[in-house]
Amino acid sequence: MNEAMMAPGEALLVAARGEDLDSGLHRYVLNGGAWCGGLIAPAPGLASLAWHPSLPVVYAVAGTGERRLLAWRIDGQGATALANGHSGGVEPCALAVAPTGRALVVTNYASGTLALQRLTPDGAFDGVPETLDLEGNGPDPERQEAAHPHHAVFDGAHLRVVGLGAELLRSYAADLSEGFVALGEEALPPGSGPRHCVALPDGRLAITGEVAATLLVGRPGSGDWTSVPGSRRKGPAHTRSPRNYPGDLQAGASGGHLYFANRGHDSIATFDLSDAAAAPRMVDERDAGVAWPQHLLMHRSHLFIAGWDSGQVVAMPLGTPLAAGMAPATRPEKRCVPGAARRLFDCRGACWLLLHQPL
Repeated sequence: MNEAMMAPGEALLVAARGEDLDSGLHRYVLNGGAWCGGLIAPAPGLASLAWHPSLPVVYAVAGTGERRLLAWRIDGQGATALANGHSGGVEPCALAVAPTGRALVVTNYASGTLALQRLTPDGAFDGVPETLDLEGNGPDPERQEAAHPHHAVFDGAHLRVVGLGAELLRSYAADLSEGFVALGEEALPPGSGPRHCVALPDGRLAITGEVAATLLVGRPGSGDWTSVPGSRRKGPAHTRSPRNYPGDLQAGASGGHLYFANRGHDSIATFDLSDAAAAPRMVDERDAGVAWPQHLLMHRSHLFIAGWDSGQVVAMPLGTPLAAGMAPATRPEKRCVPGAARRLFDCRGACWLLLHQPL
């Protein structure tokens, strides 16, 4: 299994979230069948990571203290600090780098703000971030009392933003040269609590509904969103909270299948999305192999999972026969179902994964 995971020179970068001396950016490589690595850049409260599209520069948000926006230049096996700025709000949780490499966007959960940080040609920060205050709320008074932007993705000519508070898909022009230019917004199913979003090759979006524990799939601008349960498991969750809170999701290589992380039930559900006219169909659900699967990464023939609470990174091979009772094993989707999780290495507070490939 190990031999099929990584090509020569590839590594995994891991955001380890915490307040101790091991918190920050870690780097791990597969060497002789065994994983080895460790901390390369200390950073308390690290929450998410993103690459510059053409430079060996990694960006990150740190959600404690002054709520920082960070940048490192990755040099071989190490990291050199490139920039240290403000996230433009409180409790930054994710960021997206424009395909042009000229700007990045930060979603600040607690303050309900988007921040636009312009970038210099070498990937450093150009001035201070421009901010946009968002408004809105939802039916859950504990989680949706205000706008809580959580995730932004670039989708062709659009920047898509979702959040747990306002039940909206907000769209902005992907060209950020004039700042945030609103292109419209549309309502998502009430009570869903949208969290993470992925653009599918056929133009649809898939979104995790954290509050309702659902998967939402629809075509932006259509006003037609399908909502299906994100897990078949019943009863209370067994980590952190009695509620199950879906988190990250990743599309398969063709976009016909989707991998959906359930935090609480600690499972990975696989959905068939190949029929755009039909509702998403769950074809498998199995244990994630970690506690609180916070982030997923698709690479080669494996699904990598960061387990925040268990402090582990695991991988699931794809192409496992379907579980009993889920769907006939003769169907093509059996090639897309993940197998049992295998532990790769321990990394306390592992909450985000990024692939490092040699230039």
